[in-house]
Amino acid sequence: MLRPLLRVFWIAALVCLCAATAPHAQTAGGGGLTPLHALRTDADGDGVPDLVGERVVVAGRVTAGTGLIRAGLGEAYVQDGTGGLRLAFPPDADAVLTGDSLRLAGTLAFRDGMLELQGPEVETLPGPAREVAPVRLLPDKRPDGSSGPDIEGHEGELVSVEGRVLEIEEIPGGRAMILLSGTDLVQVFAYTLRPAPVSFDAVRIGDYARVRGIAAQYDPQPPYNGSYLVYPLVDGDVKKAGFSPTEYRNGALGVGGLLLLALLWAVVLRRQVRKRSEALRSSEVRYGHLFNAAADPVLLLDASRGGEVIEANRAAQKAFGIDVNGDRPDGRSVRLAQLAADEDEATLHLADADKKGSASGVLELTWADHSHVPYEIVTRRLHEGRTFVAIARNVTERRAYEHGLLSAISAAEEAREQAEEAARLKSAILANMSHEVRTPLTAILGFADILREEVADDLYEYADTIRTGGQRLLDTLNDILDYARLDAERAGVLPEPIDAAVVVRESVALLAPLAQQKGLGLHLQSTASSVPATHSAPALGRVVTNLVGNAIKFTERGEVRVSLHAAPDFFAVRVQDTGVGISETFLPELYEAFKQESDGHGRGFEGTGLGLAITKRLVDLMGGEIRVWSRKGEGTLFEVALPLHAPNADEPEAPEIPHIPSPEELGATREAALPAASPHAATTTAFGVPA
Repeated sequence: MLRPLLRVFWIAALVCLCAATAPHAQTAGGGGLTPLHALRTDADGDGVPDLVGERVVVAGRVTAGTGLIRAGLGEAYVQDGTGGLRLAFPPDADAVLTGDSLRLAGTLAFRDGMLELQGPEVETLPGPAREVAPVRLLPDKRPDGSSGPDIEGHEGELVSVEGRVLEIEEIPGGRAMILLSGTDLVQVFAYTLRPAPVSFDAVRIGDYARVRGIAAQYDPQPPYNGSYLVYPLVDGDVKKAGFSPTEYRNGALGVGGLLLLALLWAVVLRRQVRKRSEALRSSEVRYGHLFNAAADPVLLLDASRGGEVIEANRAAQKAFGIDVNGDRPDGRSVRLAQLAADEDEATLHLADADKKGSASGVLELTWADHSHVPYEIVTRRLHEGRTFVAIARNVTERRAYEHGLLSAISAAEEAREQAEEAARLKSAILANMSHEVRTPLTAILGFADILREEVADDLYEYADTIRTGGQRLLDTLNDILDYARLDAERAGVLPEPIDAAVVVRESVALLAPLAQQKGLGLHLQSTASSVPATHSAPALGRVVTNLVGNAIKFTERGEVRVSLHAAPDFFAVRVQDTGVGISETFLPELYEAFKQESDGHGRGFEGTGLGLAITKRLVDLMGGEIRVWSRKGEGTLFEVALPLHAPNADEPEAPEIPHIPSPEELGATREAALPAASPHAATTTAFGVPA
């Protein structure tokens, strides 16, 4: 009776205090005092109180002074008999003490699921400091059948909760203890940085404990209805409380039932009564409401009785044909070794767990239909003593999957080896055939040159046709040979110090006669007269020759422009023509071997379709990139960007090449400028017929 009377007295005194200080509140906060419970009003149902962000004036008594819960932070808690509130002071603010009566004005905020008053203006009201009595929170029943303390309804207040200790552990920043109160899990947390340590030494795992402290919440995500906890203030706030009300009630029922059964079935049911009495006293701390909801079999084993099953969840009962106490239908108890196909293996597993505290492995367990099923079983000691919990997971499907995966990997590896062997054979055949044909073809070209000089004028056309056809066939064979060498990874792209400007200039000069023959303008522009680099000169020359040769080949009138651009870490070569262009539909197939946009007997241009495929592979081997822009009937622009130094075995990754803007990005219709950072003067060379 005394505690309710004190609570009524405290509320009445607070009301008088609010009335007496109303004029001051009007002056400090611009409005009357607001009861703390009214601050929690959430009319729109979004989980955040409606007054957040507003300036409010409140009054109450300090239940946890500055730095009491966590040293070094301006954090305190106050309550007025209707609710509680967290206060957040700036670092240089004066400390408030536990028991002080305060009037506060400030902006209401919402952090981690809790209301707090940030940077409040504080006025200490006269009167002696007085400690506030905690609100005792018992596990209340809910409509859904669960139960637990109403911590959310008392956030910021000094409360007292009770429950079974499930876990005590050190975590970063402090110590945590988990209580099972009803069916709810409540975390009790004590920060390391605090004026006086809270050690939890008064209780042990499995004890029924009572904790006094500030009810709080740490939940930064909507709907802000989880992660409830209690902050104890001093070491004496955590103490052992004896038995829970449920245990008192269940113990009384168990004793009455035991007496009745002792009179009727004293001999027959003695063991069953003992096991059920133990279950009533310990099932709350062992499993809570999750034990029977587990999909995997869970067994409680007594190692002192040879691994006898003393409790089983529903999954284990169904799988192994036993009851909740681990007994067969005929009443015989069962040991783990009797459930296993190999008793010795199960005995060793349990002995290992008894020695080390835990053990894991795969055992074949016998189902109720006498079939053997593989289970991955993890056995761990419960608290002290020789009681163990074993969790078994059926791994039949996983074994089948692993077996199938291994078979698939083996088949894939065999297929890969066959594909690689086929590729090697193909490349070897192409290379050998090319060499065999090139030898006699060289002789044909030589004699064709002699015939063109020796025969009469009326026969010159035939000799020239032999020479032209032979040269075309030799070019085709050279492409096939190069492609075969690249395909067989025998490209011979060996980096060496070169002057990229010289290589590009010489490669373009070789094709000047072809441009002159077609009446095309051929121009070379360079932002630097010299570009020192480390690359394969033949590979770079072949790339430039292929791109410029294609540009001349597919351009009937106009010009071909070649530009070399040097930058600090890379250089780029652009080849732009005014030729027939490439359709958008063919661009994805542009670098495929033996592919041409115009093919068949009606194609307009001769060739094997290997030039760009070889170019692309050479650029990749040199660690570069190749891009193309083209419009049908307007021309094509190819761009090759290469690092100044080719990648090698020690540095397999080439340096990253910055993005080079496309002609569309620069708004240009013919030539897009690239970044230049060379101190040398730019050079321009014209070949062929001026445009």
